[in-house]
Amino acid sequence: MQREDWHLTEGLIFAHFAVFILSATMQGGLRALALTPGLVTSRPWTLVTYQFVHGRGLFWFFVSMLVLWIMARPLEESWGSPRFLIFWLIATLGASLTAVALGQPLVGDVGFSYCLLFTFATLYPEVEFRLFFIIPVKVKYLAIIAAAFLVFSSLSFGLLAGLANIAGMSAGYLFFLATRRLPSRRKLSFELNKRKAAMAVRAENAKAENRNRVWDPMVRAADARASEGRSVAAEDEALLAELDAAKDASITVCAPSEFGFIEDDVCRACSGYAECAARRIRLSAAGAHGESPRDH
Repeated sequence: MQREDWHLTEGLIFAHFAVFILSATMQGGLRALALTPGLVTSRPWTLVTYQFVHGRGLFWFFVSMLVLWIMARPLEESWGSPRFLIFWLIATLGASLTAVALGQPLVGDVGFSYCLLFTFATLYPEVEFRLFFIIPVKVKYLAIIAAAFLVFSSLSFGLLAGLANIAGMSAGYLFFLATRRLPSRRKLSFELNKRKAAMAVRAENAKAENRNRVWDPMVRAADARASEGRSVAAEDEALLAELDAAKDASITVCAPSEFGFIEDDVCRACSGYAECAARRIRLSAAGAHGESPRDH
């Protein structure tokens, strides 16, 4: 299945890089994006934009973007962009609202990065990465290491400082657990396509049945005249031409003895009705319902 043209993951990475480049040229501009509890009413956008302000060095910024690229894309591919957007917003707002309630300033995407890691590790625990690009380690063990580091950093730098990130991580992860049983985008797409196909078949069958019901009385009359006169009546030549023109070359029709007019459950909506009806009239004209048809 082809991917969507627009993806939230690429948009988030672009925003991170844009703000990171801005931080190298306009330090004052970052204050308008960072979350400051006392200024939230005048800067409500900071409830979200704080996540794009990185206070760490280039290496950790690169690692953060690598995690976002590697782990967010599969989730968005599976869930679809709308569900992934809700996931991101819940984790983001969970951290920022907690920070506001605690009166703590907040910058960086630590909360969402941890949330993304734990969610990815829950879904794909056996996927292997290379720690520091050297040591192979499965993502489930990376999640354990990250959880230990989160607890350690929260205790080392103050519980309140780390509580906002823990809250954001927990909010996003709880959303994932609550919606985990929802069908993936691929399954939804498959079910939707299956329903569309079923509806198309029903519509085609209804169209064929309506057409066959129109033909049926004329075919019966032509069949009776052919049986009686041992030839196709002149008045039925136009009907035969119409039936011949309506033949469906993509299907194989039943044996002549199985044709049952409109009363037959199969014949009623069959697209091969025209071919069978034309054959029936010609066989009746030949006086041999069980023999091969002859054109007249």
